[in-house]
Amino acid sequence: MPIDDLKAFFAKLETDADLQAKARALQGSAADERVAGLCALAADAGFTVTAEDLKSAAAGSAAAELDDQSLRAVVGGICSSPGAGGGPRPEREFLG
Repeated sequence: MPIDDLKAFFAKLETDADLQAKARALQGSAADERVAGLCALAADAGFTVTAEDLKSAAAGSAAAELDDQSLRAVVGGICSSPGAGGGPRPEREFLG
C-alpha cells in the first residue's frame, strides 16, 4: 500500500543522515523537481512513493490546524517538540 511506503520512507528519513542530506540537497529546486527527487530517493531506499502520495501528504500537513503551543514549537518547518503534533514531520521540511 503506497501510504504505508510513504510513512515508512518518512520514518527512515527521520533517522538516516545520508538520506536527509540527499533530501536537503533538493531544497533549492522547483517544487516539481523536489517531488520527483524525493520519489527517486524513496525508490533508491526501497520504497514505492508517487508524486501524488507526496502532494497529498503535503496538503494534509498544510491543512492541519495547530494550537498556539504547537505553532511555537515549529522551527524552520520541522516540529522540534515530540509532544507537539506527534514529533518531527519531515514532509513539511522537504516539500516546502
